[in-house]
Amino acid sequence: MEQRDFAVADLRLDGNNPRHAVPTPTTREAIAALLGKDPEKLLRLAQDIAQKGVNPTEFPIVVHEDGRPVVIEGNRRIAALKALADPSLVEDARIRKLFAIAARRDTYPQSVRCVVAESREAARHWITLRHTGENEGVGIQPWTTEQKTRFAEKRTPTEKALRFMQQVSEWYSDDEKLLQDIQIVRSQRLTTLARMVSDPKVRNSLGIDFQDDGILAEYEPEVMRNSVRRLFSDLATHLSVSQVKSKDQRREYLGAIKDDLPQNSQRLTQPRFMSKQSPAGASPVSAPTQDQAILPKRPSTSGHPNRPQQDKRVFQNVVMRNISPRTAKVLNEAKKIVIAESPNVAAIMIRAVIDIAVTEAAERQGWRRRQDKLRDRIGVALRHIDPEGADRRLDEARRMSQNDGALSVKNLHSFMHQWDVHPMIVDITTLSVVYTPMLLKLDEYLGEFPK
Repeated sequence: MEQRDFAVADLRLDGNNPRHAVPTPTTREAIAALLGKDPEKLLRLAQDIAQKGVNPTEFPIVVHEDGRPVVIEGNRRIAALKALADPSLVEDARIRKLFAIAARRDTYPQSVRCVVAESREAARHWITLRHTGENEGVGIQPWTTEQKTRFAEKRTPTEKALRFMQQVSEWYSDDEKLLQDIQIVRSQRLTTLARMVSDPKVRNSLGIDFQDDGILAEYEPEVMRNSVRRLFSDLATHLSVSQVKSKDQRREYLGAIKDDLPQNSQRLTQPRFMSKQSPAGASPVSAPTQDQAILPKRPSTSGHPNRPQQDKRVFQNVVMRNISPRTAKVLNEAKKIVIAESPNVAAIMIRAVIDIAVTEAAERQGWRRRQDKLRDRIGVALRHIDPEGADRRLDEARRMSQNDGALSVKNLHSFMHQWDVHPMIVDITTLSVVYTPMLLKLDEYLGEFPK
């Protein structure tokens, strides 16, 4: 089979695609059928192609029928490209608009390299291997969860679990029972451990948190030994994912092992950083000073390359000139707080500044819909200041404010209203950095549309 470049406009989607229960003789019908199964997936594929291009390691396969090249493998990719080139092919108005935005935002390929097969039958073997699993080793063998995580090298829950196990193995390399339990958890309960360490309440109770290149420990390892041994022993024997699936179940479990958890009185005045590159059995490094980079590295939030990679003070880079004097005063007072010195006050003030700023904007601009909850007020503000979702600096604020993850709005509330929550420096710094571009953009909006 030879390889050739084809213009996307010249390629015809397969009217007899096995993905569809009925034939789809036209391009519009084929795209509608693909979107009907899961429109968001095809949209995400189109957005990825627009940003990164077509996967160069997997070529679509075409055959010539009635004088035209017909795609018999890779229909989703070609359909995504056709919808980018002509969003009117998409029937749903909302999805059509998102395809149009993706097409405007990035430069997508106008031609695609394809493999040309002599016939459908000649390509059948390769298509079968592509879509029907391992086939006793002949087909594609998927990676295990651990293999995927090692390749991805990103802060997924599973990656955190693997990193935590590695660190625990180094801390307690002389504890044979614990090491045996870790191996059982690695092979049988990895996702359960991942669910546990993804919960900020669990991390706080154990006294750990994660940075890009290591782990922060709130206690000396010896102080944490009993809680770590109990956790891995329970996971290795009886603690399954169904028992810690919900937040309430995890809280109940922490209550059951409270006698094994470290005491707040034993917390270090500064968390200790454990590098991912530390040799096995290495002692923890000395606690960093206030001016050292104990906080996570973050990208610049305003496009200025010389901006520091972390905030030592609450919203230290935020200047708002178009807000009321009272809101400006709250912000300026918050900016005096050194996060490492006063983490509890810093956490409360981050929540207060965000709430006051978006509430003032909503009242001044007349944004009356869905204003009962803070997450709704943040969501409304984000939709007004960036209606097309084009500002990538706001992506993290959108994600954190509208989901229920570790740094969600629920956690902003808990900093103020729950007596047993202990904000971690790394979390406070992350929140300050994440919401900085939102406050700056909100101020620009208020200056542009004064009322």
